[in-house]
Amino acid sequence: MSKTIICIGHTAWDRIYSVDAVATPPAKIRAASFLEIGGGMAANAAVAIARLGGTAQFWGPAGDDDIAARMHQDFARHGVDDTHMRRISGHSSSHSAILVDARGERLIVGLRGSVLEQSADWLPLEKIAAADALLADVRWPQGARVALAAARRAGVPAVLDGDTAAREVLHDLAGLADYCVFSEPGFAAFIDDGSALPDYALCPIGAQRTQLGLARVLALGAHFAAVTRGERGCEWLSAAQPHALDFAPAFKTTPVDTTGAGDTFHGALALLLAEGRPIEEMLRFASAAAAIKVARAGARSMPDRSEVERFLAAAD
Repeated sequence: MSKTIICIGHTAWDRIYSVDAVATPPAKIRAASFLEIGGGMAANAAVAIARLGGTAQFWGPAGDDDIAARMHQDFARHGVDDTHMRRISGHSSSHSAILVDARGERLIVGLRGSVLEQSADWLPLEKIAAADALLADVRWPQGARVALAAARRAGVPAVLDGDTAAREVLHDLAGLADYCVFSEPGFAAFIDDGSALPDYALCPIGAQRTQLGLARVLALGAHFAAVTRGERGCEWLSAAQPHALDFAPAFKTTPVDTTGAGDTFHGALALLLAEGRPIEEMLRFASAAAAIKVARAGARSMPDRSEVERFLAAAD
């Protein structure tokens, strides 16, 4: 039976322009192509889960505008249940302009909707107990906080997508999640706290500092803490071996568009967590799914389960 994962947080609408290179302003750049598609961290993760064979629910706020209507249509196209995407009257949805260069790297100009400042008191938290896993991003802290707390009370394993946010938000949410997976910028924001990690002043930038930062995440109550570094792989610690910094390599690929790669990684990880797979298998599967995504244009060009399995078989 398909596992059900609730993805709570940010949904957006992306307008993507393919360019040769991102010029230093002021400048005019000619785009080779244009694409409009749904985006947002938790929303993209939900699409990745659905593509990989899971049952994905998106929970989060949107504005009462045309953008929200487009997001609803896109969720339906990808098989994501957005019953609990609430459209809030008088507030705006998030949207972005994204420039993707010839190397697949991106420049994102995002306008976060005012809905992300709204209360989470409408969330049906009692329904979390019926899920197999929960994933939360950091863009809507009010929702992430109460959902992660509800998941912990219900014994539902929870993943935090630790992208850039204020330090206090990251520390607060990391203390409620079971599996915390940070982007490099998100991890830098998390560890930039001399009072929490006074030994940092004595540590070089690198593995030693990474281990201290990830150990701090475990000390807050997580079972697993990791920082993803794109093509340079993923470093991680688990509560089972809190003093042994481990490494999961990335798969080599020719990048076309890195937009959504991290969201794909988080969604794939959450799905295999729901399936009860070992950490090493979770990381390898998530890395493969992200590598396939990077080789394709568009944030929601994620692979299906059979594609990931064939990719992994070929890599063995």
